[in-house]
Amino acid sequence: MQHFARPPVVLVAPLNWGLGHATRCIPLIYGLQALGCEVLTASDGASRSLLVEEFPLLTHLSSPHTPVRYSSSKWLFGWAMLKLMPRFWWQIKKEQKWIVAIANKYHIDAIVADNRYGLAHPTIPSVIITHQLGVRTGYGRYTDSMMQKLIYRYIDRFKQVWVPDVKEEPSLAGALSHPLTLPKVPVQYMGVLNRLSKGQPAAATTGQQVLVLLSGPEPQRTLLEKIILEQAASFTGQLILVRGLPATRTDAVEKNSTEQQQYANQALAHLYGVSRIRIFDHLSAGELQSLLPSIEYVICRSGYTTLMEMIPLHKKLVLIATPGQPEQTYLASYADSQHYAPQFSQEKFSLVHALSTASQYPYRFPSHFNEGPGPSVLAKWVEQIKETQKGSQ
Repeated sequence: MQHFARPPVVLVAPLNWGLGHATRCIPLIYGLQALGCEVLTASDGASRSLLVEEFPLLTHLSSPHTPVRYSSSKWLFGWAMLKLMPRFWWQIKKEQKWIVAIANKYHIDAIVADNRYGLAHPTIPSVIITHQLGVRTGYGRYTDSMMQKLIYRYIDRFKQVWVPDVKEEPSLAGALSHPLTLPKVPVQYMGVLNRLSKGQPAAATTGQQVLVLLSGPEPQRTLLEKIILEQAASFTGQLILVRGLPATRTDAVEKNSTEQQQYANQALAHLYGVSRIRIFDHLSAGELQSLLPSIEYVICRSGYTTLMEMIPLHKKLVLIATPGQPEQTYLASYADSQHYAPQFSQEKFSLVHALSTASQYPYRFPSHFNEGPGPSVLAKWVEQIKETQKGSQ
């Protein structure tokens, strides 16, 4: 009797800290499916909602999660993160226990964990995705080094590290993805992961239409939203604001939320002019893809996934780092130094001034960012999983 090997079952588990980790897993999931894998996802909150929307037919598991809320003051960010350290440690312990149980239940053959340091399985091939190898704490080199050693202890429990950046310079994340010291396990540079990179980059149509992409944990997401809306009255162009709040409700509540959103748009139209401002809680990848050709400037956080999505599409960004978040501060500064995009502080942000500065900025878009993820890394890994399957039969 002939036996047919079942498709490899791969668990993809992004961190629920903003939407970036889930977003950059989308092209990987499509890639795994194209290679014949059955994909399960594991996340929580808004990240889980985003993946359910993009892949409604997949099995979506809820995994252990530690809610994160920033301080409203950048000066208290470090203290807020320090207080969360015991919870992060406990989170890793919960993930380690959870992954062993869930792997047996769902017959998982391999794991892809995006910044989930507790999801390395002792016997199942496990990969961690991260661009944060060169740690930035905001407290100097000694603290950076100590934190890197701590993180590498968890990274070295995985079989591989996948870095979503190009290997050569100029890179997208600079010293974050190209540190002087690498983990002990093999490091693979995947190239730029972009769910939106379909076709060639196109210049914006005439007319100043500005897109504001909000993201990240509270309360800073809301604080920036208020700043943008308060300054919208002094802006003479067209403004589209995407709040970064994917639906997590039942159909009945979603309908009510849609009505509230329509009411909010009507109120803003009455206040600012019918054609000048539109607000959306969330846009799907397809909706965002359709909108981008008409956008001249994108105001956004300097989150890494946003940079991965927008810079290869040659979008002119206006970057606002989340106050007190060292990684975003570094990325904004590095992007500015490479002429990828100008940076501005949230505290003194002026919509009119930022767009005036952007109109004179010498934007630079390296061509090798458009090459996309290297298929060989993913294909070789899946082939290894299939060989392991055959050997265990």
